[in-house]
Amino acid sequence: MKRWLSLFVLSFSLLFLASCQKRQDKTVENNLLTYLLTCTGGSLQACQSTCAAQYPNVTGENFPAMDACNTTCTNNCSLSSVLLLITNR
Repeated sequence: MKRWLSLFVLSFSLLFLASCQKRQDKTVENNLLTYLLTCTGGSLQACQSTCAAQYPNVTGENFPAMDACNTTCTNNCSLSSVLLLITNR
């Protein structure tokens, strides 16, 4: 009986270990995709120019939208962070 129990435990643990998949790091791919899709114009300056064209007169009412647009440009168009991710891979 012990033999069957140990065989069952061994086969269950082998099945469990075989079904596990190694986690793949998709950070670089996700950041490159974010850069390509959300960085309008392809550079930080072009993205900020787009924000400036959308909000030519910054007032108290549209300042949060202008600030959010510039923040999005700064976060998504940072070519140096994308290059660091690629080189540290």
